[in-house]
Amino acid sequence: MTYSDLVESAPPGAREFGRADLERLPPEVIRAGVTRMPRDERRLYEQGDPDAGTRFVRSLFWELVYHLRPQLWDQLSQVEPIHPALLAALPADGVRVLEVGAGSGRLTANLAGRARMLIATEPVEPLREMLEERVPAVAVLEATADDVPVPNGWADLTVSCAALGPEGAPFTELERCTRAGGTLALISPRQPGWFASHGWRLLSFDAAEVEVLPHDPGLEAFFGPLDPPHELLLRTV
Repeated sequence: MTYSDLVESAPPGAREFGRADLERLPPEVIRAGVTRMPRDERRLYEQGDPDAGTRFVRSLFWELVYHLRPQLWDQLSQVEPIHPALLAALPADGVRVLEVGAGSGRLTANLAGRARMLIATEPVEPLREMLEERVPAVAVLEATADDVPVPNGWADLTVSCAALGPEGAPFTELERCTRAGGTLALISPRQPGWFASHGWRLLSFDAAEVEVLPHDPGLEAFFGPLDPPHELLLRTV
């Protein structure tokens, strides 16, 4: 997504964050966010323009949630279960699985009972702590999608749920981690149509078939309408 897309698509809860919250994020997150800025926007932000500061906060909405409101993200992920037919379509049974950007374990808990071996990676410490508590038998690594500490060709299936978009850099790394003939799988990535138009096989399931769990209405007030993961993109390495 472009910087403008991130700003415009930020959910209503972005209003609850301010420029001071940016100082609580890891420096590398801020650097990555600044790198996405158009040049003129960056100049305005660095000059202290309040509107540019508001737009920058909106562009980092999800990073702010992951790092500063992880319990809220976990609540959302738990009431938005992944479509069961999508889970059934994942070729995860009896194989080595690498999950990238595992969050607090919405997908991991399903994979743990199916995979022969499972490694889950998560770069955000608060989410990683939840993940380790939720699936204590799974190997959990601190890693980003563009630097995964597993050997070449380790995984039969490399999968990520609601964590990646069409940015090109991570996919070379995910391919490196996956054996020849293995599968890359993305669950409800950003811009699924982009992947479908670039050789990925798209399986789309009816979101209305997912039983959304009872929840505090404040979740929707913060995140917007609930949208359980229901699209699966597959590609053979």
